[in-house]
Amino acid sequence: MTPEQIEEHNHTFEQAVELIKSEIILDGRPHASGLDQPLRSKLERALELFARVLELNSENWSAMWLVGKVYQRLSDYSAAFASFVQADKVHPLQPDVLREASICAMYMGRSEEAILYARNALECQPTNRGLHANLALAFLLAGRVDEAKITIDKATAGSADTIAQTLGRMIDHFIAVGRKPPNTTAALEDYWKKRSRAS
Repeated sequence: MTPEQIEEHNHTFEQAVELIKSEIILDGRPHASGLDQPLRSKLERALELFARVLELNSENWSAMWLVGKVYQRLSDYSAAFASFVQADKVHPLQPDVLREASICAMYMGRSEEAILYARNALECQPTNRGLHANLALAFLLAGRVDEAKITIDKATAGSADTIAQTLGRMIDHFIAVGRKPPNTTAALEDYWKKRSRAS
C-alpha cells in the first residue's frame, strides 16, 4: 500500500470500529438490546467501511473477524460464518476466530463443522474452560451426548460458571431421557425454556 492508502486504511478501520463499539456480541453471549432500524443502519455502514478496509488490505484478518461479529449481531449466521472462515484462512489457529466459527455453525445446524472449529480452538488453548464448554455444546447438538458429557465435565470441574453448569444439566437430561437433542442452538434454547416452564 502507498502511504496514502495506509492512512485511508487505518482511518477507515477506526471509523468502522467506533460504529460497532459496544454493539457486537461478545463471548458468544446474546446482546441485551434489540436491533432497531437506526442500529441496523449503523451496523450496515460499518460493513461498508470494513469492505473498503479489505479492498485496501485483503490480509486484514481482524477486519474479517469484526465483519463476522457484525453479521452475527444482525443474526446473519451464514455471512458471519463465511467471514470467520475467511479470517481463519488468512490467520490460522486464532482461537477467537475458531470459537466464533463454531458458534455460527451451531446456529445453522452444521454440527460437524461446529465440532471441527471448536476442537481446533481448544487445541490452541487446551486449558480454556469456555472452549471445553463450546465443544461440549457442539457434541450435544450433533447428538453425540457421551462425548458431550466427557467434555463438559472437564469444563465444569471446580468451576462455578453458570452457563457451563446449565449445559451440563442439559447433557445429563438428554442422557437420562435417551432423546436426540435439537441440532441448532436456538432450538435447544427453546426446548430448554419450555422444559423449565413445565417443571
